[in-house]
Amino acid sequence: GLNGIIDSLAAPCPLSKFTDMINSFLDRIQAGASDDEDDNPPVLDFVLSGVDDAAASACRCLVVCSPGAASAFALEALSLEPLPWRLDPRPAQDGSVPRVFPPPPRTPRFYRVAHCERAGVVVAFLETAVPAEDASAWADALLEGALQGVTEVLALDRVMRADWRPGPGGRDRPEEPFLAGLWTSAWSLAGLAPSISQLPAPNLVEGLSAALLAKCEATGSRRRCMVALALQDGAHLGEGCVRSFEALAPVLKSLQVIPSTWQKPDYREAMKKVVPPPSMSIYA
Repeated sequence: GLNGIIDSLAAPCPLSKFTDMINSFLDRIQAGASDDEDDNPPVLDFVLSGVDDAAASACRCLVVCSPGAASAFALEALSLEPLPWRLDPRPAQDGSVPRVFPPPPRTPRFYRVAHCERAGVVVAFLETAVPAEDASAWADALLEGALQGVTEVLALDRVMRADWRPGPGGRDRPEEPFLAGLWTSAWSLAGLAPSISQLPAPNLVEGLSAALLAKCEATGSRRRCMVALALQDGAHLGEGCVRSFEALAPVLKSLQVIPSTWQKPDYREAMKKVVPPPSMSIYA
């Protein structure tokens, strides 16, 4: 009767029986999975598509802009023409794309700089940050495929003031506008842009910026790379952060990314061209 059912529920349950019950439940919510197996997501490879051979062979300078301040500056400061290029995960032989979590970075938007005498300046605007685990393969697809002729790479990004680490001597954190950078040994800044400070140790670059630096350094003098980091004070993007890239003007002029008659952009208008990602909102 009822008392017998209650007694059976109250009786001690052997540990092995309890474990079998839990495993049976897990099998039903994730069939085929095993607690004894590690979750090894597939390693993604990327491919650059939609590239015209003539445009690719003419490309000598590549500018990669991260979301936020870098994209705001380039969208307002440069005269751009869209290109139909895409950088996506390479599909499998059956045409399917590996399903991974978190999902792979979305393809950047590619543009050609239209206002300068030098042909072959391409700008890539990142829609999302490239995860560190995908950075090397992403950089390979960009530099070792159709764009092998690129000789200069500029990566424009930001560094949060809260993450800034004072260098030797305990120097205080800088304030906006402030631009710091790292570059390959093939790049000489002597007399070119004295307003660009070298990123002091123990600060470092990571992810895609680090991958681009490493791959360009490995080519020796054939390809040079510079990573320029604008200091951002706080979670919300401000005009001072965007204005930081103004210090890069001598480098951009020397590479003919901007003309010699270039005028400073309206940074208030530049701010309107980018929308902070939802993760940066304090109300998200």
